[in-house]
Amino acid sequence: MTNTTRQNRFAASRWLGSVRVRATVVALLIVVIAFVPSALGVVLLLRDSLYTSAANTAQAEALNITSFITTRGRVPLHLSIAADDEAAQVVAPDGNIVASSRNVTGQPAMITLQLAPNKVATRSGVVLHPRRFTHVDLDLDYRFVIAAVGFRKSTFAGTVLVAESLGAADHAVGLVVGALEIGLGLLAVLVGTLIWILTGWALGPVEVIRSEVAGISAMDLHRRVPEPAVRDEIGRLARTMNAMLERLEASNEQQRQLIADVSHELRNPLASLRAQLEVAAAHPDDTTESLFEGSVMEVNRMSRLVEDLLTLARLDEGMLTLHLGEVDLDEIVFVHADRLRAHGKVEVSVAGVSAARLIGDESRLDQVVANLADNAERHATRHVRFALASRDGYARLTVTDDGEGVPPDQRHRIFERFVRLDYARNHQGNGAGLGLAIVREIVHTHGGDVWVEDAEPGARFVAQLPIVNVLKPSRQSPEHRLHEGRGSPGESRGERHRNSRRAS
Repeated sequence: MTNTTRQNRFAASRWLGSVRVRATVVALLIVVIAFVPSALGVVLLLRDSLYTSAANTAQAEALNITSFITTRGRVPLHLSIAADDEAAQVVAPDGNIVASSRNVTGQPAMITLQLAPNKVATRSGVVLHPRRFTHVDLDLDYRFVIAAVGFRKSTFAGTVLVAESLGAADHAVGLVVGALEIGLGLLAVLVGTLIWILTGWALGPVEVIRSEVAGISAMDLHRRVPEPAVRDEIGRLARTMNAMLERLEASNEQQRQLIADVSHELRNPLASLRAQLEVAAAHPDDTTESLFEGSVMEVNRMSRLVEDLLTLARLDEGMLTLHLGEVDLDEIVFVHADRLRAHGKVEVSVAGVSAARLIGDESRLDQVVANLADNAERHATRHVRFALASRDGYARLTVTDDGEGVPPDQRHRIFERFVRLDYARNHQGNGAGLGLAIVREIVHTHGGDVWVEDAEPGARFVAQLPIVNVLKPSRQSPEHRLHEGRGSPGESRGERHRNSRRAS
């Protein structure tokens, strides 16, 4: 098989695979399947009706001749008929022809049939055997329907045969068949043309959408496909395509912003690290140790940034595995409260913390509390307050600071990545703007929610987590084990920790 033949077959298969062509072919098949049986039924009914009419006519003529014979008491020599496409005979019981119409004079009996008096019989499809002088109009093949009537009168008896030509009926049926064939052709052409035009009109917007999408590249995701005013399948397709383009545009913009923000966040510590190392290398003296300490701090800051980015990437891809187990959330809160006290920057209160045990990933929940604590310490003026309570199947953690607070129009945006409010950008020691984004993702992964409220003054961050985790078992790690050997069932580690703190 040559390449040209293969290309031709491939092109033919693609053309036949077109929705427009398939719709037209299917419509034509439906027309043929519906039309042909209907036309066949009409033809059969028409032929049956015409044949029955011919048989009735022949029978009526035979009865008239029989009535004439029995009334007059004699058989006429020649039988008169109403039309040239009819023939009549009177046959004696011995088979001899007693009388006949002129067009079948000299013919033998049209059929061999003897009937009792007043008995009627009908035969169709009879073929006459004409002699040279026989002439019957409109019936080239001499197909007849013959009515036979038996009679008896005193000393004579016989059978009257009347043949009615089926030529006119067959001719009429032929005309109807021809008309139906022409009608089928015209109907097929009309339906095929209409389906082709209507399908093209219906698929026109799809082609516009396809060509528009084909011309959209990664650099112009702001373009949109036209949306038809009609809310049909095409309209829904266009709106779905535009929604997809919006998501792609937002994702592309987010990636660009991520690259810009990461570059910005890494540039400063790298520049600082480079400057410190250059000074330490150029002027080795007593200050070299402090320069190396600063370099280590910058390296740690970049490491935290990279680790946060890796965590967010795993959350985005759904690849972050949660090691589920029983977690004493109050104990985690106490640990980070003690950590903030050790810093000595703010006063820390845990008066509102009560026992709360839930199913979750302890390391990730520790990251949530740590980020909320660090955020509160960073923005607080003097005080940070922790509160924790279990209610209605949820553990509700609040971390409150007495700083400047979060404007209402920024309370949703603050959980986005690399977002820092204007007043916070100049704050000493401010992070990269990923901590709250990580908090939101981890809380959502656990089936909870997080938001910020007004604390008057300051801001109150609320994380609400389900006591029983709603994740599917497949998301759990094989390392998932329930904590055992932690004292009595009614006493959590946080309670024992709080009781020991009170005892001390």
